[in-house]
Amino acid sequence: MDLHYLRIFYEVATEKSFTKAANKLFINQSAVSIQVKKFEDLLKTKLFDRSSKKIKLTYAGEALYKMAEDIFDKVKRAEREIARIIDTDKSKIVIGATSVIGEPLLPRLMKEFSEKHPEIDYELEISTKADLLKRLKEGVIDVLVIDYEYITDVNLEVLTVENDPYVLVGNKEYSSMEKMASEPLITRRNVPNNNAAIMSLEKKNRITFTKKIIVRGNTEIIKSMVREGVGNVILPYYAVKKEIEMGELKVLEEIEEVEDGYQIVITKDKKSLLQIAKFIAFVQNHKI
Repeated sequence: MDLHYLRIFYEVATEKSFTKAANKLFINQSAVSIQVKKFEDLLKTKLFDRSSKKIKLTYAGEALYKMAEDIFDKVKRAEREIARIIDTDKSKIVIGATSVIGEPLLPRLMKEFSEKHPEIDYELEISTKADLLKRLKEGVIDVLVIDYEYITDVNLEVLTVENDPYVLVGNKEYSSMEKMASEPLITRRNVPNNNAAIMSLEKKNRITFTKKIIVRGNTEIIKSMVREGVGNVILPYYAVKKEIEMGELKVLEEIEEVEDGYQIVITKDKKSLLQIAKFIAFVQNHKI
């Protein structure tokens, strides 16, 4: 298969116009039409339905377009990677993270990574999982550090890193679990492990949290509320390690029955890059 023909076919299918494709490729429209016809002859199949006034792909054309899209996406990523290496004259990685992981983990993680690998520059992007996964597939981001996500994409590799117990933390101690249960509990909506930890704590201690405050925000806001005495909260240990060590928050109960960790996600074609391999090895050996 001639990639020159494939590129012309791809641009016509993308632009849905022979004229627009010709302008984009800086050749005349008749040349585009002729080369598409040659490509069809080479493949021995029709790629465009010419019975319609609008540009419409045949079944074979649709299948080829999806494969061509993947091919040229990878070409763009390769071009960006080479341009980045030439521009910086050294290795560099772009790391994406969700706020629930990024805020408590990345500052300490990246400080230690830079001390161990000063030869590797990095950029950070904090966003939603959906946006991060999209940018990872586009090649804009090299590696993701995110909280658990069920990912089935065959082009992605997911590595689970560390599991820590959930802990109930507050800004003061209580004489009994019953007294503590009467205080407001700050909760995060739609976090399965968090809900499981609450249920486990209630069952184990035969208590019921009578007042819950739902917060749809990042963990830093929640921790600030706990420091101000608004209520207590159940979070993964890694999310509150610093505050516990500094004495800002107190561990009221450790919930060993429920654990939480995070994942590294990469595209399989970048797994062999030295800077990516170094980052993955560092994160996998990093102990919270």
